[in-house]
Amino acid sequence: MRSVIAIIIGILTAFLVGSVIGTQAVLASVQSMGLDVTLAMRWFTSLSDLAGLSSSLLPLMAIALGCTWSLLIWLDRRRIVRASVLWCVVVGAATVMVLHPALNLAFGVDVYAPARSLAGLAGQGLAGALGGISLSRVLGASRSLQ
Repeated sequence: MRSVIAIIIGILTAFLVGSVIGTQAVLASVQSMGLDVTLAMRWFTSLSDLAGLSSSLLPLMAIALGCTWSLLIWLDRRRIVRASVLWCVVVGAATVMVLHPALNLAFGVDVYAPARSLAGLAGQGLAGALGGISLSRVLGASRSLQ
């Protein structure tokens, strides 16, 4: 049960951070065009995007991260790979950074616009990495998952 809770917390962390980073990247582009973007607009837009993306980005991240982190935990329990904090972070970042281009290849469109650029994709990778840190903290991965 602890593993399931840890995966859910990791997914929610990755989604929250990924959504906020994506929103702020888009708002930075808007601001670079000379439009005024206030702090209140940044907060409101971030909260609005969290609600809006919960029906698209959240399920995609949940499927991808849920599968890869479950596999990592399974491999750890079978003593094939030791699921350290580093592994949780790397798997989270790699999963999210592969998710966006894979969806683009599968559907022919960018599912999440902020991930189009290399910087945006790196920001999404950071979100996956922070989700991995959350996962490992709940699991106590620095010691053992057993």
